[in-house]
Amino acid sequence: FIGIGGSGMYPLAQILHSKGFYLTGSDNNETETLKAVRNMGIPVYMGQRAENIEGADLIVYTAAIMSDNPELIAAKASGVKTIERCELLGLVTSWYNKAVCVSGTHGKTTTSSMLTHMYLAQNIDLSTVIGGKLKAIGGSGRAGTSDVMVCEACEFSNTFLHLFPNISIILNIDADHLDFFKDIDEIAESFHVFATKTPKEGLVIVNGDMKYYDTVVRDLECRVVTFGKGAQNKYSAHNIRFDDFGHPTYTLVVDGKEITDITLKVFGEHNVYNSLSAIAASLELGISIDVIKQGLSECVGAER
Repeated sequence: FIGIGGSGMYPLAQILHSKGFYLTGSDNNETETLKAVRNMGIPVYMGQRAENIEGADLIVYTAAIMSDNPELIAAKASGVKTIERCELLGLVTSWYNKAVCVSGTHGKTTTSSMLTHMYLAQNIDLSTVIGGKLKAIGGSGRAGTSDVMVCEACEFSNTFLHLFPNISIILNIDADHLDFFKDIDEIAESFHVFATKTPKEGLVIVNGDMKYYDTVVRDLECRVVTFGKGAQNKYSAHNIRFDDFGHPTYTLVVDGKEITDITLKVFGEHNVYNSLSAIAASLELGISIDVIKQGLSECVGAER
């Protein structure tokens, strides 16, 4: 792993190590994450040099590694299979029967954190890959033994098209990463292609209030479930109110029926949407509403 201490590489190292793969890695800076990698018994080289790749059967690098990096140059010249981190993440998601992949221009890390808390509250030994440090798992990832995985599905460079989701969440679509995408319509089309990655027996959970809803769900063969404030959604939030600190409480409504009040420990109306998507994914996996509320009560978000 070139750049094994990166927040996106560390969870993959955890998962592969737990499944018996022999790993080595390199990085340029000592960090707490790198200490955790070493504590797993994984050899780490400081500094990136051509000789570090000797003996490797597969070489993984992050998008942050520049093309003139001597280790990457040696890797590509070696004849050994060399892949970017997003390709490996895609392969790893295919190993799980219940891979929940969270996409959207905003809110992926928070929603993935909510899901992780809910599944831990259910005592599900899940694997997770998120884009921030979550106190409950001691970092940005976790290697579990169950068939459940939670991971962020990032649209930048269409990296989420490498994934194999069983449940896909689409939180929102906004004009972002315009250094890669031509315009917002191209972004929406990319999210549609991501949605088609979900198999027939899978589930797409999508924001039913967003402008590009019809673009995303057209011609999907799998089941589609919607969330949002609008009454047309299967999962909706009514009577949203805030305490003095900005924490929202709302009434969860499913299929037009009021279920219970939900109180969040994160701020803002946008997190009402995030929580609705996470609740939908959890209820669809058979987690009780009481456990869901417990998980949400323990989720204060992730650190950047």
